[in-house]
Amino acid sequence: MDTRESRRILVVAHKSVATPALVETIRQRTEEGRCTFTLLIPDCRDRVVTAWTLRYARRMLSKTVGAPIDGIVAEGDDAFAGVMQAVRAGEYDEIIISLLPDPDSRWVLEDLPGRAESLGVPITIVQPETARA
Repeated sequence: MDTRESRRILVVAHKSVATPALVETIRQRTEEGRCTFTLLIPDCRDRVVTAWTLRYARRMLSKTVGAPIDGIVAEGDDAFAGVMQAVRAGEYDEIIISLLPDPDSRWVLEDLPGRAESLGVPITIVQPETARA
């Protein structure tokens, strides 16, 4: 019997939740060992849209990992406040932050990755490359 605990990973995503880069990162973590994932949408502004996104994303990511994915929605405009609340409520071994490829995206401009580092949990940034003309 395997007595090793699963790594607990908080996945922070919203509009970038279905990007191949994020799906591949999650797949890599499952190949490295047992993991449990919680998907956090940290900046809910529209409950209906966010609920649909969360349902769709959990279903899609569950297929990737072969197990259910927990989900959390944090309301408000400050994504960092949502991440901080989730980290305080749970114990995580890693935070994966999925960013949009646009360097002017709100989470990049608000320095969500830098602010999240202050929480003391290792951070992995996933950001798809922008297409070049």
